[in-house]
Amino acid sequence: MTKAPLVNLLETFESGYSIPPVVLSNEDVTIVINTLKKTHFIDLYAMRKEYIDGVFFFENETGTIKIEQTRAIIEQSSKKSSSGYDIFIIEWIDTLTLAAANSLLKLFEEVPSNILILLTSNSSRDSMIETLASRVVFISSNTYHIILDASIREKIDAYFDFWDTALLLSFLAKEKLEKTEYLTILIALKDRILSGDITKLTTIEKIESGIITLSSTNANPRWVVDEVVLGM
Repeated sequence: MTKAPLVNLLETFESGYSIPPVVLSNEDVTIVINTLKKTHFIDLYAMRKEYIDGVFFFENETGTIKIEQTRAIIEQSSKKSSSGYDIFIIEWIDTLTLAAANSLLKLFEEVPSNILILLTSNSSRDSMIETLASRVVFISSNTYHIILDASIREKIDAYFDFWDTALLLSFLAKEKLEKTEYLTILIALKDRILSGDITKLTTIEKIESGIITLSSTNANPRWVVDEVVLGM
């Protein structure tokens, strides 16, 4: 598992402390389950077909998650775990109805230390109901489906292909971008690194930390990206 922030969260959970719900890609949810439960599933689809002690799937089968389904989540959270701890996988969290979201607020604010809540989403953070979005941690960048502007992509490519830092740094110094654009730059940087351009774990950690900061706080996005790029 290479995502340092996610590793840190899981270590906190395994140490017996409560952690907030975590938004992950389907692939990362699979990795977490395989890591914690010592299984070898290739994806969530294969995982759903098998019984895994202490793992509970709450799927979206109708296009929206309604309050009847969230009541089942709350009821399960009050039961004693048969495996020491339970993992709840709530899919398509961005499709919650307002009533369903409101019913989960208390659980999301005070997650029991023996429950790990993993969330998946097929769209951006902005598609989630804000009261829930403010109570979760975003880890996986593929939650965001944002197209990178071609001119920005050119500057990032120049950085990696020719080690030309001037174009990217000059652009960041002069342009005032939207928060989503700064976030997209970090995601593009991470994608290039994971493709093999840079192997330093500390660099990956800095970018992932920046993505989480922009996703879950009101930090100045320009300062966050500048710090990441200057530290690469």
